[in-house]
Amino acid sequence: MAETEKTKTPATPEQKARRKAVKLMGYTKFRQEWRAANPEGTKEQRKEAWAGARKDEIKMARLALRAMEKSGLKVVPAEA
Repeated sequence: MAETEKTKTPATPEQKARRKAVKLMGYTKFRQEWRAANPEGTKEQRKEAWAGARKDEIKMARLALRAMEKSGLKVVPAEA
């Protein structure tokens, strides 16, 4: 029996841009909330807090982006 290897298809440029947008949205929201709650917080503390909150923040950003796309908005990366 020949075993077939499962390989992922490479992400399209649109998928890459969408992932980047979701990560940026999630991190930006997290950072603003964290700074408001921890005005004296250090960069190391923020990084540690982001590591713990990343999964939930990315999930919420993904849901927000999907809701915007369903309502007719489209996120397009700016040309460099």
